[in-house]
Amino acid sequence: MKNIYNKVKQLALCAFLVAAVSSCDNEIEDIGGAEQNYNTAYGLLQANSNLTTFAKAIQLAGLEATLNTTDDYTYFVPNNATLDAYLTASGYVNDLGYPDINLVPVEDLKQLVLSHVIKGVKKRVAKLEGVQADYLESGDYSTMANAVNPDLYLLSINVTNNVLKVNGSDKEATGLDYYGTNGFVNVLSNVIELTPPAPAITTLSQVLASPGDIITITGQNFVKVKSVKFGSTGAAITVVSKTEIKATVPADFDSYALIVVETDFGISAPSSIGLKYLLYEDSLKGWGWGWGGDITWESTEKVSRGTNAIKKVAEAWSGLFMHSDVVLNAADYQFLKMSIFPTESTKIMVTINSDTGDSSKGTTVTLKAGQWNNISIPISDLHPGLLTGGTFDSVFIQEFSGGTITPSSILYIDDIGFL
Repeated sequence: MKNIYNKVKQLALCAFLVAAVSSCDNEIEDIGGAEQNYNTAYGLLQANSNLTTFAKAIQLAGLEATLNTTDDYTYFVPNNATLDAYLTASGYVNDLGYPDINLVPVEDLKQLVLSHVIKGVKKRVAKLEGVQADYLESGDYSTMANAVNPDLYLLSINVTNNVLKVNGSDKEATGLDYYGTNGFVNVLSNVIELTPPAPAITTLSQVLASPGDIITITGQNFVKVKSVKFGSTGAAITVVSKTEIKATVPADFDSYALIVVETDFGISAPSSIGLKYLLYEDSLKGWGWGWGGDITWESTEKVSRGTNAIKKVAEAWSGLFMHSDVVLNAADYQFLKMSIFPTESTKIMVTINSDTGDSSKGTTVTLKAGQWNNISIPISDLHPGLLTGGTFDSVFIQEFSGGTITPSSILYIDDIGFL
């Protein structure tokens, strides 16, 4: 009985030693906060139970042979929850109401997958002892999707204090530097989209324009531009960059148009150029009179745009009254605009009320000498509530410096209109 007990003890000890040796041989080394894996980066991705949706996308897109190679790779992979949320937001939901990667068109799926992979580089965010690889630094990187479609945006990467953020997202990568024999896998909490958004216009180089003028349109996402239209008329264009377009104002442009830029990826919100109604453009669309100094209605001495401007000798309290051929509805406009070049700094009072002698029914504007002052007065500042029936047919401008202006001073006035 004692011999049997001793043999059992020996067998148990041997079993423990074998288990201990086996455990040491199979232990996965921990490097830099990530488990080292002696599989490829592709194999590591396939084995991760938190990345199964992306792995399924690779299969459905037919990219297994493309990615399962010995080349170097750096992956940026959204976890299952993130990718499922993206599918739901994009409308890829099955009849049971669940996100379904199978519903994404194959070509879209290919672009989605390849947008998350940089081939030919093996870069890590943090320093990993015993691992030879370059550091991943902030900058723009070309993905495998960019090689297929050069019109896509590059992948923007930000690495700060070992924190990784990609594609302009403020969300930190939740997993860094998972190491395979030929690269790294980083786990994201956002989905990378490199397709340019719809274009957006931010500024126009001119407020007013004439047919034949070349204007500069500044904005974003001017990629694969199809057209620039002034209203319904297409313009001749030169796309300078993704943020700048040169456009020639069409011959049928009158005084106002909504400009839109169309690309393969969408249409911009409209941006207005010109004025809805021009009371003065080289000539007055109506009649006028004034006092306290001579008036030249079509002077060529100094113009803001076109060929003529109004020249008004500005004595103290002198005035200029302009009557429109058409009656205007104040509710149709937001601004009164005009350009004025004074030879001396001064102040003017502007009103659209027929009671020109009452300055409380108008507003004042201070002018800088020796330059064109492009004035934009909100209609609300001109007291439209005091207009009979909300309509008007005149603009009145009065010198309003309080009598300090030099009698020989001149006001050049151009492009008076409403927007």
